[in-house]
Amino acid sequence: MPITAFVHTHVLLWVLLLVTFFVAFSMYKNNKKAAKGIHMAFRLLLLLTFATGLYLYIKIMGMSENPDPLYHAKITLGLLSLIFGELTLVRLKKGKAYSGFVIGFIVLVLVTVFLGYSLPYGMKFF
Repeated sequence: MPITAFVHTHVLLWVLLLVTFFVAFSMYKNNKKAAKGIHMAFRLLLLLTFATGLYLYIKIMGMSENPDPLYHAKITLGLLSLIFGELTLVRLKKGKAYSGFVIGFIVLVLVTVFLGYSLPYGMKFF
């Protein structure tokens, strides 16, 4: 299977991940019982997103003798984004302070997405 198919799968997964994050976040804020199920769906998508991202990273590192070092930054930022998203939901669920994690999550996601799309397998913005 060509690498672009995995890129599209990865993009679909992180878009679904972001949607489930915001749904779970709003449901926890409104004390809905169904938030737990959405949070579990978020965790499943988190694992699938990480798996496709790791596969792409390994594939790209193996294809080139001199890969762009920004791929190392991209996977690190992606992993931190996933961690901050999970920590935000867990802290919200437990009633602890979470605003710093939300800000960190949003910033990390924006930087990660921009970096991902600026690399050779992404889109060119400029």
